[in-house]
Amino acid sequence: MEETSKIQMRKRNMKLFPLYKRLSWDYLFFYTINFVFLIQVKHINPADIVLIDSFYYLFAIFSQIPATFIIEFLGRKNSIILGNVLSCAYIVVILFSKNLFNLIIAEILSAISFAIKESAEPSLLNESIPPTKQRSQIFARISEKGISNYYIINAISTIIAGFLYEINPYIPLLLTLSILLFVTFLSTQFIEPVESKKDQNTENNNSLYEIGKMFKYVLKSERIKSLILFSAIITGLFSILSNYEITMLEELNISASHLGIIFAMLGIVSAISTKKQEKVHNKLKNNTLTGIGVFAVSSCIFSGIFGIIAKQYFIGIILILAFYVIRYICSGVYYPLIEKYLSNFSSKEIDTKIFTINNLLKSIASALVGILASFLLDRMEIAYCMIAIGILFLILVILASKFMKTRVGLKPEDYPKEEIKYDVIK
Repeated sequence: MEETSKIQMRKRNMKLFPLYKRLSWDYLFFYTINFVFLIQVKHINPADIVLIDSFYYLFAIFSQIPATFIIEFLGRKNSIILGNVLSCAYIVVILFSKNLFNLIIAEILSAISFAIKESAEPSLLNESIPPTKQRSQIFARISEKGISNYYIINAISTIIAGFLYEINPYIPLLLTLSILLFVTFLSTQFIEPVESKKDQNTENNNSLYEIGKMFKYVLKSERIKSLILFSAIITGLFSILSNYEITMLEELNISASHLGIIFAMLGIVSAISTKKQEKVHNKLKNNTLTGIGVFAVSSCIFSGIFGIIAKQYFIGIILILAFYVIRYICSGVYYPLIEKYLSNFSSKEIDTKIFTINNLLKSIASALVGILASFLLDRMEIAYCMIAIGILFLILVILASKFMKTRVGLKPEDYPKEEIKYDVIK
């Protein structure tokens, strides 16, 4: 009977997860117009908006460890529900915000929400997949399906949001809230894959000692440290570019509706490239992450260079968009792959800790570079900011790649036993 319930759980969760992820991976009807909304409706300075994003990552840093205890206590399913409720609250606060302080409160809610969800969601999926040798590939395919469909839906919603913004700037945010409410309902349909710690009789498993021991293992693992370091660098770059790219086009007098169309098309590019992540991995092998990093920072540098040219020559805008395409191809391939790499050799005892530490370091990196990005944007033109940031991250990617070279991409049998001690497939 117990085995039957496990089979039902796996079928339900694996079937529901792609639908859930395509609607919940990030805010629909929101990005692109949110930047313009804060500038035009809430009268926030662009440099302050970049700084507010840094506050988000700062709060995310302090949210990661509490998020682990929340997941341990509530379980993966209930934690995801809580995260979605907080996301709803985030949009509500933005809708009624009157000043910078209100927006900072909103960022706190969003930071806690994603701190919980970004650890609980991949963990729920990981524990819902049967223990087979293809577990990693199954995880990647399910995650890829959700992310690629998110990009397509986001592309459509971005176009619609741009036009709806011209009618009334509040309409896109109300649609975002509506989607989040539906996502919250969807999350209630998951089945908890792991017995809750509060239902177990073994106090040892529920102790701070056990949690601390798992964190210690993660921090000692050379493979995991390498992946998390690279993840922090790339996420930091992408977090800056998400605002810098819009600012660049806005300074070139691109309207909100046209911005919607442009970033919708870029979203479709990411959706297509997400479906190619396995082919990219098979072709580049151990150089996959390095290749993604080099192309991403190159697109940032050249976008900045052509941003200078675009002020006098229209061809500059075309070239900027061409390099935006490269960046969005990189992000489409990167996200499902990094989740797959981090979930390798993990079990229910360790997976949430891996994702939590990854989120923690990503948040620290994004907060630091966000402050730097805001500082630069307050003192120089956006094009020069992108060149400076691109050069900085090119150096970081090269250094991180050298660190990963002998630590990541080995066969399971080539790793020390300590590295694969939590692998469910021995």
